[in-house]
Amino acid sequence: MASWRLARSLEVLRDEIRALHPGTTVWTIGDQAHAAGASDHNPNAQGVVCAVDVLGDKGLRLADFAAQLVAAPRHPALKYVIFNRRIWSVARASEGWRTYTGSNPHSTHVHVSVGTGPDGKSAGPYDNTSPWGLAGGGLTVEAIKGLQRAAKAAGFDPGPIDGVWGSKTEAAVTAVMKASGARGPAGPAGPSGPAGPRGPQGEPGPAGPPGRTPTRIAISGEVIATSEQS
Repeated sequence: MASWRLARSLEVLRDEIRALHPGTTVWTIGDQAHAAGASDHNPNAQGVVCAVDVLGDKGLRLADFAAQLVAAPRHPALKYVIFNRRIWSVARASEGWRTYTGSNPHSTHVHVSVGTGPDGKSAGPYDNTSPWGLAGGGLTVEAIKGLQRAAKAAGFDPGPIDGVWGSKTEAAVTAVMKASGARGPAGPAGPSGPAGPRGPQGEPGPAGPPGRTPTRIAISGEVIATSEQS
């Protein structure tokens, strides 16, 4: 196999993912099946692989990850994303997530392509090393703003475009995702609920040691005096 390298933008993405979820599997160059057709997993004329497949094997939530990738402002190198039988592309961004009819449903991983042009011949900004905004965990402020803008443009009210994940934003984004058939990102964790009811009483403990034995008892209708042995 001729020498090849991964697009610099995807190196940055891989490193951000693994900073959050160490050991996450990221597939790069394609196998023989990919080599038989046009694919960004195949090196282009410059020997650069312009696609990765990202697994959720170390805790990365794939649906949330896919949503972050396409939320504005997007990475300058992004070309398209495939996940769970759906595809989103920069070239057809106005259409949102569309049905993907390829043989692989991409239900266990997210495919990310970078650059511009036909598959296997990507050109353009694939070596752009701008951050993807994943480092730091969860949805970034800018990613939330992008989701809020997208929801508003789709006719759903997310509240102010402030980058804060509130109840109105969650409802609006969920409505957009339901309308497009995609799962929306999870919001931040809410406060802990109240304590539950008290559990049942446990089994009685073992009997204690025997008490001291009386050595003299005076009785006159009732016990009137005792003397305990030391």
